[in-house]
Amino acid sequence: MRQIRCNACGADDHSVMLVGRDLLHDLPGEYTLVRCDKCGLLYLNPQPTYEELRPHYPYDYEPHVGSREEQLNWLRRIDYRYGIEKRYRAIMRYCKGPGTMLDVGCGPGTFLAGMREHDWRVAGIEPSPGPATYAREELGLEVEVCPFEDATLPGARYDLVTMWNVLEHLSDPSDALRRVTAALKPGGLLVFAIPGTESYDRKIFGRYWAGYDIPRHLYVFPPATLEKMVVAAGLDVLERRCIYGTYHALAYSAQFAMKSVVTSQPIRRALKGLLLSLPVRALMIPPMRIVDALGRGTIVTWFCRRVGRGG
Repeated sequence: MRQIRCNACGADDHSVMLVGRDLLHDLPGEYTLVRCDKCGLLYLNPQPTYEELRPHYPYDYEPHVGSREEQLNWLRRIDYRYGIEKRYRAIMRYCKGPGTMLDVGCGPGTFLAGMREHDWRVAGIEPSPGPATYAREELGLEVEVCPFEDATLPGARYDLVTMWNVLEHLSDPSDALRRVTAALKPGGLLVFAIPGTESYDRKIFGRYWAGYDIPRHLYVFPPATLEKMVVAAGLDVLERRCIYGTYHALAYSAQFAMKSVVTSQPIRRALKGLLLSLPVRALMIPPMRIVDALGRGTIVTWFCRRVGRGG
């Protein structure tokens, strides 16, 4: 653990927001989330090191396992493929056609494989050996296995860089934004998703909000603060909106809150099964679409273009 300054503005003055623990894996340890008194950035301080965080990304880490298509039933597979296509269509609103792309934190590579089907020339970076091996050996993808901080990024190579729920996991997001900007061609597109602090879920669930996901999320970004970081990196913000993950994040928040009041494991499993069941999800489609249209879902996707000619 190490004491750090605000990654957005460099200030050292902060206020404690909450002290939390790993609600996903129920691992021991407490972590302090603070708010920068100058710019409002939320971050863990002291910050756990990469080695200290490794136990919190086990082999069965659900965001990785849950995106391997052969482990999904046919309905979940259709739903997952629809999610990939939805992200592809959103990206293509800002691209003239397929080109070269890099997915940072690509997991088992299913999104990259989907983009490859649309004639994109794809590559990925993934720090976890398990999902990276799957992407390379099962899907035949070019994936560099290392923490993003150790990756070597070529200059001005990519038409598109994507980071799906990755930026909040990185120890130096300001530097990460500068590095991916330099890896984009002038006019190239950066698309990233992060937890949005203006979500209704945050107001409803408080400390159990999935967007905090302590200790994996080292940072939580208020939009005004993040926009300054993005602009400082050499990017123009084109749009931000909720395009996926709204109900899934809600279900996580509900499960975290449930753990505080329900001690029986069988009852927890039954309630989780109910939350993720097809009928409940179908019933929640209309309100979730309203939440997305208002931009108040937990997962917000940002579309940014590298300043310069091109694209």
